[in-house]
Amino acid sequence: MFKKYGIGLLFVGALTAMGCATGRDFQADIDALNSKVTALQGLISQKDEEIEKLKNDAREETAARLQAENERRRLSEKLDSALADLERKNRPAPKRQAPDSDLK
Repeated sequence: MFKKYGIGLLFVGALTAMGCATGRDFQADIDALNSKVTALQGLISQKDEEIEKLKNDAREETAARLQAENERRRLSEKLDSALADLERKNRPAPKRQAPDSDLK
């Protein structure tokens, strides 16, 4: 029985050794993958810069919008105040009634 298992193990070992000995060179594949990774890292850096620029543009736009809204609100309050002053000036003076006299 040992003889059968020994021959089987010897056969499997020989096949394994032949497979390792005839293995192909993976360096070309590794180099190709490394160049792809390098290209993708450059692309990632470029996209990160674009994202930061867009974030900065959005912040600037938000700040400008807030400033414009504050200016609009200030001018609206100023206009309301001026209209109220104008209404007071153009309102006819109330007619004064002679005080009722008890001397009748």
